[in-house]
Amino acid sequence: MVDDASTSLHSYMRPFTRLAAAAALAAVAALAAVPAQAHGRLGAAEGRCRLYIGPDIMNFTGYLPEASKNEFCEDIPSTGPMIMVLDAEQQELRDMKIELRIVKDVGGADKEENLEAITVAYQPPKIYPTGTVNFEHNFKEGGYFVGIVTVTGDHGEQWVSRFPFSVDRSFMRDLPVYLTMALGVIAVFGIYLLHRHRNPPPTLSTAAAAFKTPPLPTPPSDEGDAETRPGDHEGAPEEPRDEASAGKSDDDDDDSDNFRTAAE
Repeated sequence: MVDDASTSLHSYMRPFTRLAAAAALAAVAALAAVPAQAHGRLGAAEGRCRLYIGPDIMNFTGYLPEASKNEFCEDIPSTGPMIMVLDAEQQELRDMKIELRIVKDVGGADKEENLEAITVAYQPPKIYPTGTVNFEHNFKEGGYFVGIVTVTGDHGEQWVSRFPFSVDRSFMRDLPVYLTMALGVIAVFGIYLLHRHRNPPPTLSTAAAAFKTPPLPTPPSDEGDAETRPGDHEGAPEEPRDEASAGKSDDDDDDSDNFRTAAE
């Protein structure tokens, strides 16, 4: 009987086990689809996106002038014209040549042997005395990209920094989070069903039987009272008989005997 219950429970939980496994595989696949270098040298501080280049810092902001007035950092929500703005904080960067290149994300710098083949947009080296670099590009299709900033000084010093970002891929980047949440919900629901299967709730008849009122005691009947009345027990004193009544009764008995004799 235990084996039958175990088999029944296994069959009952099989669909939920498969669903949980599918959600886990989907989460792993979604994580694999997102490039590994998701953050690179791009960080956030004081509500701004910062690009660390050598010992210096540049603030990075992305705009979609035709779609939204919001500022974006790593995830550009839609395709179309975009404006990138890089602001150098240190004076040192304002005296150096700054080059900006946007390439397709192919999985790392070691795979970027031919930059020209994967380049999406390019801005040649130039000195920006104000420290502000404006870069415009029309992204006609979404995907994952990498911005490469190269800074070159007069004495041959060169610093390179990379900042990955996505275009029209915000949902895909958050998909692993959604799948993980769904996996947690499925697990909790499966535990609930498992507990419910092992401890089924009481039915209506069971609950009614548990709260059934005990029967009231049966009151004693008149016959029982008569049987237990003290005056009816053997050995109780007999009531005295009237002598006249007794004599009459004897006469009646004699008359009855005479009648039977005459009849015979």
